[in-house]
Amino acid sequence: MKNVVVIILAEQGYVPTELALVLDVLRIATRLSSEVRFAHQVCTTQDDALVEGMGGSLVRATPFQPDGAALPDHLLVLGGAGIRPAFRRLKPRLCWLERLGVSITLLSDAAAEWKRLHPDTDDMTTHWEIQQLDQDAGYSLDQSLPLFAQKVRIMTGGGMASTADLVLSQIVAPLSPHLAQSVAQVLLMGEIRDGTIQQPRSANDVMALRLVKLEPVIAAMENALETPLTVAQLSEIAGFSIRQMERKFKSQLGQSPAAFYRSLRLRRAKALIEQTVLPISEVAVACGFISLSNFSKKYTQEFGVSPSKRRAQLTTASRPRQLTSEHQGTSYASLPLSPSPSRSFVHTAGTHETPVQGVGG
Repeated sequence: MKNVVVIILAEQGYVPTELALVLDVLRIATRLSSEVRFAHQVCTTQDDALVEGMGGSLVRATPFQPDGAALPDHLLVLGGAGIRPAFRRLKPRLCWLERLGVSITLLSDAAAEWKRLHPDTDDMTTHWEIQQLDQDAGYSLDQSLPLFAQKVRIMTGGGMASTADLVLSQIVAPLSPHLAQSVAQVLLMGEIRDGTIQQPRSANDVMALRLVKLEPVIAAMENALETPLTVAQLSEIAGFSIRQMERKFKSQLGQSPAAFYRSLRLRRAKALIEQTVLPISEVAVACGFISLSNFSKKYTQEFGVSPSKRRAQLTTASRPRQLTSEHQGTSYASLPLSPSPSRSFVHTAGTHETPVQGVGG
């Protein structure tokens, strides 16, 4: 059995979501596989063996003392408030481990610290909220924020829920794509997101907008999607002229107020089409479009597919497929075909999941 060693570095104020997702992905992968074991160890640079994370969560950790004679395969550094004061003394050890061939992953705050120390290096990312704080502080950073990005053996990631995507695609999938997909299904993820996907964020969750007084304007737009406000009304809310408002929108968001407002309404329409059974005509009205043909045209321009075709795609995908026992469950999930007896919540491989074979591929 192949043994993969993963060290997780947690400092005071670590992000519990990131720790939980790393541990769960590795635990489930080990449970499902008959050919690989993911051994993990939580470490810290602080003296206390109990490390407190955000929200009061606690984890027991051992001192972080990397040994050249017993190197891990992967080192994951969690984000959190405590990583910033620890990072400068941590950097030499990270560089040393990288030179020795250890794959290093830095999440959220840890990724941001690495970016600050390497401002001229491309192919790095962090969480979008941290990016906004850095921009407000005067750092010159690009606007591209993928879920995660790799530069040689250094992987930086936005953290939070994308931690699961990162661990599955970068640690589990290289050993077995089938195993990674099986873990994703146990976690009810649906699919493993590619690292190049841009981070989702609300248009009004941008702290820089406050500096140019656009935040109340966008909030007003979000509260009046069904009956859109006029540009003159928005200008009055903003407290400056229409021309000034248009210049600010162009400089900060790259769009006119009208185009930005329309995009907000179309994204709301997309959510209604995908998450409700409302007729397309009612969706159009609910998002401030009087003409159904105009709504369909603008929707297609925004998303590359018409509203009716998108609804048809979802309807087709939701139809239950009739699978024969010969093929059922063999494509992705490793589930037994025969009815299983009642069982307790805690189970091991074999009672619910058949171990995934062929980890080498």
